[in-house]
Amino acid sequence: MTPPPMWSGSPLTAPPARLRRAALIAVATVFGLVLVGFVLRFTNLDAAASTAIHHLRRGVLAPLAEALYLALKPVPAALLMLVSTAAVAGLTRSWRQALVFLGTIALTWGSAEAIKLVVDRPRPGLSEAAMATVGKAVDASFPSGHVAFTAAFVVTCAYLAWGTRWRAFVIAPGALLVACMVAAVVIEGVHYLGDALASLVWVAGVFPVARGLCAVAVARADAEMRRRRSRQVV
Repeated sequence: MTPPPMWSGSPLTAPPARLRRAALIAVATVFGLVLVGFVLRFTNLDAAASTAIHHLRRGVLAPLAEALYLALKPVPAALLMLVSTAAVAGLTRSWRQALVFLGTIALTWGSAEAIKLVVDRPRPGLSEAAMATVGKAVDASFPSGHVAFTAAFVVTCAYLAWGTRWRAFVIAPGALLVACMVAAVVIEGVHYLGDALASLVWVAGVFPVARGLCAVAVARADAEMRRRRSRQVV
């Protein structure tokens, strides 16, 4: 079914104009951040700044950072992604929009999580207060999965809403949410500052090719389904 006119300007499912260029940028981002990750792993250049931010964990900032961190742990984040995909399908009346939405977030976020296995940077030492509330993270630290998910989710939503009157209502609160998550993971002491900032670079470099690949894959699947239906009619 054709989506309503208000969603017709969404560039989310548009064919990528420069997919090869986007792929090269993504590859450069991967290698560049892996190199930065190893440098930070063995030098801890961001440790002092991270400790200073972690010491802000007092007063009202402590429960706010804790709530934001716990709200977007991997399982709740995955559930949010699935529920949002269903909402996109309902709002746009387009399974193509919904699948590209889901695939783009999953690929951008999931690839960031995979890099943790390569860099394997240890987590910063948590204070006892933080340990009691958020628990001990068992996976590696670089880059931050929380920030990668939040940024990927916000950018994908912004693409979806770009051609609609809701664009400003997505971009401004979304940017604030990403900034708050960057602060939250460092204040809680679960990530170094470099881990959080690296996730922003990761999403900026990987998102375009993730969206492009998902758009191409879904478009080809749609074309194949149309061909099969046309053969059945004949």
